[in-house]
Amino acid sequence: MYNREMEVPMKKLFEAMSELKDVRNGKVVTFDFDNTIVKSFYNKSAQGEEIYQFGGVNKEIIKKIALFKKSGTTVFVVTARDNGLEEGDSSVENLLRRLGIEVDGIFYTNGSTKAQKLYELGSRLHYDDDPKEHESIKTLKQAYPDFEIEVKFPDEMAKDIDEIAKGIVVTADGLFLIAQRSDSFEWDSIGGHLIDGEEAPFAFWRETKEEMGIEVSNVDWLDTMETTWKGVTKPSHYFVGRTDLSSTELENEIDLQWELADYFCGTLEQIWKKCGKNMTQNLKNALELVDKQAELLDLTERKMFPHEKNHKAKKRRIIGLGGSKTTGAKGLERVKDFTRSKSAPPGFGVLEEENEETPTKKIKIKIKQELDEKKKRKKKKSKSKKKKKWGIYGGSYWDFSFLDGDSSDGGGE
Repeated sequence: MYNREMEVPMKKLFEAMSELKDVRNGKVVTFDFDNTIVKSFYNKSAQGEEIYQFGGVNKEIIKKIALFKKSGTTVFVVTARDNGLEEGDSSVENLLRRLGIEVDGIFYTNGSTKAQKLYELGSRLHYDDDPKEHESIKTLKQAYPDFEIEVKFPDEMAKDIDEIAKGIVVTADGLFLIAQRSDSFEWDSIGGHLIDGEEAPFAFWRETKEEMGIEVSNVDWLDTMETTWKGVTKPSHYFVGRTDLSSTELENEIDLQWELADYFCGTLEQIWKKCGKNMTQNLKNALELVDKQAELLDLTERKMFPHEKNHKAKKRRIIGLGGSKTTGAKGLERVKDFTRSKSAPPGFGVLEEENEETPTKKIKIKIKQELDEKKKRKKKKSKSKKKKKWGIYGGSYWDFSFLDGDSSDGGGE
């Protein structure tokens, strides 16, 4: 139904879109925001609070934006963030303002890929850290021959600095993950060089994702030491990060980068025994730090309960066969996520009648409750200690002190 009141705003919208089409002359450049301009990762604070932690900025991208603006190029930020969830200091608009970055507009795709929006905006050059966005743009270019756009990864122009972030990953069942180098075949801790403008905790998070194909959370700083390799002395920042994957689930999840030949997961004792003298100094440092701070960081090893072993495979067999004739459940939606739920739904994993109760069940529940209480008391005590040891990397997600003066080099001294 036609509404006269809608005529003016609709007219303005069409005029704006017309203007955007008119600038399709190679002078529209677009930038993703998260981990392209500003870096951040999902982490936990010293108090156990789930946060997004600030990870630094891409200095080269910020320089590029300034140069494009100076040359008269139209610059847009296109982000997959949900516009309805933007608020406070962490919003794209406020962060750009605090960083002193001037752009001509901010566009949100609310979780969708950016290709269609980039086509509508007439972008001829786009910077994005997400490989999925690159693939999506490539696909749309095949559908729209006039979509002439070049896509680049933001870190391609970034420069490494003489600092490294290294660490060890702890699995959900309390084992430790290390890697083997493909050049010297020495066993090494996971990580690498910091990129200029990057914070050390983010560098460890990024390197773990790039080298192993997994994401870590609850990144704890262990210590910073001066290390010498090939005659060059540099600060080495050591961390420990956690993964929700158990040691039995790693095989199907790890995707080793070409720089790595293999990986090993085990107890600290097993790692020392396997590596012997064939380990880098960085791995030796990391292992010693983890060993010293294991209790403080709540890294004490625990064995997997029987129901946790091979959980993904079991869940795939039980409920991941929607539509299969063998299940007798035609039309069920196929399950794609086989990770262990934080709390399983009633009846999951058991074949007994729902109302059937046995003394054995009651005893197990009682023991579990006692263990949970002990764990809570231990965790509470551990957190109070950890608060003192969190060091310079214990800040919350948006700590803007770096904008008000010289930023910390992440040394941790």
